[in-house]
Order: sequence, then C-alpha cells, then structure tokens
Amino acid sequence: MQSGGGSASELASGGECENAGAGGGERENAGAGGGGERPPDWLIPARVRRLANVEYDGSVQALLGTEQRPASESNFPPDLRRDGFTVNAWQRVDAVIVERLADAADALATEAERNGTLARLAPCPANEDATECARRFISTFGSKVYRRPLLDEEQRALLLLYDVGAEGASYEDGITHVTRGLLQSAGFLYLTELGDGSHRADGIVELTTDEIATSLSYFLTSAPPDDELLSKAASGALADSAERERQARRLFAEDRRAQETAVRLVREWLGIDRIDGSAKDSLVYPDFEAEKPRIVAESTDFVRAVAFESTGNVSELFGARWTVSSGPLALYQSAGTGPIPGSILLLDRVGILNQAAFLASYAQAHESHPVLRGVAIAQRVACMGLDSPASFNIQVVPPLPDPTLTTRERYSAHSTNEICAGCHQIIDPFGFSFEHYDGMGAYRALDHGKDVASAVEVLLPEALSRSYADSNELAATLAQSERVRECFERFMFRAAAGTGDGAATPGEAEFVEAQRTAKAGAEGNIAETLISTVKAANFALRSAP
Repeated sequence: MQSGGGSASELASGGECENAGAGGGERENAGAGGGGERPPDWLIPARVRRLANVEYDGSVQALLGTEQRPASESNFPPDLRRDGFTVNAWQRVDAVIVERLADAADALATEAERNGTLARLAPCPANEDATECARRFISTFGSKVYRRPLLDEEQRALLLLYDVGAEGASYEDGITHVTRGLLQSAGFLYLTELGDGSHRADGIVELTTDEIATSLSYFLTSAPPDDELLSKAASGALADSAERERQARRLFAEDRRAQETAVRLVREWLGIDRIDGSAKDSLVYPDFEAEKPRIVAESTDFVRAVAFESTGNVSELFGARWTVSSGPLALYQSAGTGPIPGSILLLDRVGILNQAAFLASYAQAHESHPVLRGVAIAQRVACMGLDSPASFNIQVVPPLPDPTLTTRERYSAHSTNEICAGCHQIIDPFGFSFEHYDGMGAYRALDHGKDVASAVEVLLPEALSRSYADSNELAATLAQSERVRECFERFMFRAAAGTGDGAATPGEAEFVEAQRTAKAGAEGNIAETLISTVKAANFALRSAP
C-alpha cells in the first residue's frame, strides 16, 4: 500500500508492496523431495500477492471471530479475474480500495473493542505495565495477522502506533488503534511466496514453512492457517508432501470452509457464480427476480452435494439426473426423491450445464445467447483454444432483433462469414444445443412462434464428435469424457497457481499426466484433485525472480 501522513496503515506496513511474477508448474520428482534438478521454468516466480475479497473476509473472521464480511458488505471493488478465478496474482490496492479498507478496519476494530474480543486477545492486569502488555499483544496477535513472526522493526512500528493511540487516552484505545493499523498493513493484505531471501544454485526458491502453511490454508479454506497448521509449520513438517496431504485431508474433514472453497472454485471455473449479481429484463422475464435466490442456491448446493455427499466426481457434476430441492423446481420437471437426502429426480435436465445458473449466466438480459454458451463449453469445459475476435480486428456486434427469426437462425449468420466461420463451426453447435432453454433457463418449445431446433452435429474436438439431439445428450457425453475431466484438472491447477492469463500454465501438462496415472485423479474427483495440487513438489517451490 502507498502510505503517507503517519496513518495507521503506514506505521504498520512500512510502505508499499508490489505484486510480481506469473507462471506456474508441477513436477513430482523435482526439487525438494524429488532428488532431481530442472530449470525453474515450470515454477511460479517468487512473488507477493494481495488477498482476494473472499480471503479478506475469511481472514478477519478467523482473526476476530466477527460475522462481518467487509469485502462483500462494504462493497469493495470486485476482484480482477484470471481464468475466471478471483484468487490470483493480479490483484492491486488502488485509491478506491484504500478508503474501503480504512472504513472496514475501523468498523472491525471498534466492534472487537466493544464486544470484548480485544480484551480477551490483549489482557493487561492492573499490576502490569501497559506498554509490556501492548508489546505482548503485538508479538502474538501480530504474528497471526502477518502469518509469520514479526520482524523487530515491525514490532517497533506497531508499538509506536500503540503509543499514538494510547496518548491522552487508555490502554484499550491504544490496542484498538494497533488493530486498525494491522488490518490495513501490507503484512496482512499480501501473502508472500519469497522463501528466506535466498535461492539454490539451480534458481529454485524453497518457501518457508510459514509460507507453505499460508498457501495451503488459503488455497483450501480461503482463510489463514489454523493452530495445527501453524504447529506443523513451526516443526518444519510441511516441507514433506505427505504431511501436506494429511493436512489437506484434515481440513476437508474438519473445516467447513474447505468445502465452501471447493464449491467456489467449481462455480468460478464454470462461470456460474456470475449469476449472483445478474439481472434480467423484467418485461421479458418477469419471474426471474423471484426465482433468482433459488437459482443461486442450486448452483451452490448442487456442487456441494456432488462433491461431498455423492460420488465427488466431475462426471456426476455433468451427468446427474437429479438436483437439490433448494433449486428453482418451478422451472423443472421433477419425478420424486433423488439419490441423496434433499435431492429431486429430474425428467428434463441432465447435469449442471442444464441448470438455470449456467443457462442464465450465459445469456443476455432479454434473450438466450448461443455463442456465450458455446464458448463456455469449448473453453471452460473442453479446454479448446479459440482465437479472440480482436485478433482479427473484428468488432463483435450481436445480430439485430428480428421477430420473424428464431435466435438460432439469427446467430447462424456467423457461420457464413469467412473470417468467423472457423471458430463458430466449433462454438455454434455447442451453443445451439441449449436453445430449448431461454435466457433465464426455463424450457421453451417455441422461439418467436417457431419450433426450437436443438439438434446439432459437433465436429471438434474429435472425442466429442457426433450428433446430439439437444444439450441433455451433450451433457451426458461430456460427463463421460476424459477430455472434460482433464480440463477440470487443468483449471484447478491454474486456480492453485493463481497466474492465469487464458493460456496453459507452465507445468500444467505434467500435472494432468500425473493425475492420469492416479485413480482418484483419473476419475475427476473434485476434492482429490485439489489435494493433489498441495502435495505436488512445486507447491512448496518457486523460481527466483
């Protein structure tokens, strides 16, 4: 953060942290614990990165026991996204968020003072020197905020902050002022992946055990390390991939935030989390606002049910013939109780791609959008590279409304354009298969008075090449596709690396190959794929910048 004027954030942080680096990779038999040396081009460069909004909320809740979610409730600016993921190495602190951070820090510190949290965290008996009590609080609580032991100069800066707050006031006022400063400091807002400042002869940086614990915890729980992880970090045990795996399994078994994070990653991968803030033209879709809470709930509850109550596999995510009872059942044709508690069998829908969250997210406010749906399938589900229209100097203009034509007829014009045809021969069949569903995900037999045509022939990629009557047939095939399982693994690898720019991350191919040889990975198990990322050798390694 850029600081100035003796503010709380300046005294606590000591200046501005800059984010650096991109790239990533994985190689089980390399680096620490692998025995072989390789150039570090398969590693993420050593770096610092800013907490994403969800991580900020998770951090203050863990540190202060608050129920506040300042990044959401105080309307922090939305996170920059890379590969669809909100957690990545590209976040910055700009002028807008500085003001929101200050307001949040003040509200959180004030609440913690009033509800007794700070009195519990910073007790000071009447017979003890207040400055010594403050020093102890800074050392203990500060190390939790910074996720590592504090440096001497950091402790001195924070003690000065205490003196400013307590001068002419009370010990409690000083502690509250320190808390405000800590919650705006670079040490809190940024995660470091720098090691101890040195690197090996081959250019590889080994993360400190505190950094490993922090990276593991934030990737799996969106929150700072708990006491057991901190203990393992202090003992050095987290340098061992087997111990990281054990801790990952423990978090999934014990910490609800691990399940919530896995659900978030799947929703961001598919882009269906966009439904949370979406809106529709009320004249075209008058029922959307009433159904939206159920659409949002389904997109979360269904992923959680598949991942942690049923098979856990991506194949079921795409091929399930059931949904959760919290969904917008008024839009669906149900047929009784489903295979797990709280589930409903469906007659007319197959998998998450035929649920309203996907269909409404990839649509316009007033109509369906087969290109958006087709691109999502090609890029995010099948991992097919597509050229951007900008690379051809093409300005994309939606086809003009025409009440005499169906949506498919209007959008079919793309395939007649010589420049556009190459990509749209891939995109359009995927997208047109969903045309039985309108812009909010409701079934329709007619579009502008004409029968909807959903039959398509997919020519690429080869593994999916065949004719499909509709999107349900397509979803059933996607559910059994090894390509789709591998695409999921690629995106989870990119989520862990946090460096995405739409291209393959260095080391990605090796990760997918390693997963192919592992039974759980080959089956596309959601939790097991995430666990595989933290036990990989490169999780604890970086390349020298």
